[in-house]
Amino acid sequence: MRPAYAKTYKVSKTFNAPLRFVFAWCTDFRGDDLKMLGSKNTRNIHEKTERRVIWTVEGKTQATGTDPVRVVWLHPPDSWHLETCGDGSEVGDYKLTAIGKNKTRLDMAFTETYGSKKGIPSKAELKAEAVDHWKKYGKALERDFKNSRQG
Repeated sequence: MRPAYAKTYKVSKTFNAPLRFVFAWCTDFRGDDLKMLGSKNTRNIHEKTERRVIWTVEGKTQATGTDPVRVVWLHPPDSWHLETCGDGSEVGDYKLTAIGKNKTRLDMAFTETYGSKKGIPSKAELKAEAVDHWKKYGKALERDFKNSRQG
């Protein structure tokens, strides 16, 4: 068995929206969500229940030639847990905290595991990518919240 090499990191993002809205928005999981990040990859949703979502990622950039699997366990009203396989391994925990009437903080902790040391991104690179992704998600979330209040 090959040794595993792991990187653990944490990031946070604050949204101008109430916790209930943020949880619902973040755990909606749709096939076209990755477009918000500028990706051409898509999610194929295989199961979506009140407690669990399972999907594969389909796209030409997958180095393994397989569709990586993602499983999320939902813990309403304020947290969820992610596990991945197929393109490495990632475990993520997401926890929401209300910090005002219409302000919510999302704290995330991730561990990414690799089969070899070759090509492993640094912790700073992993954090920067997560911050960039959640900045984009945050803009869309806050826009959707604003639109929901106007409708």
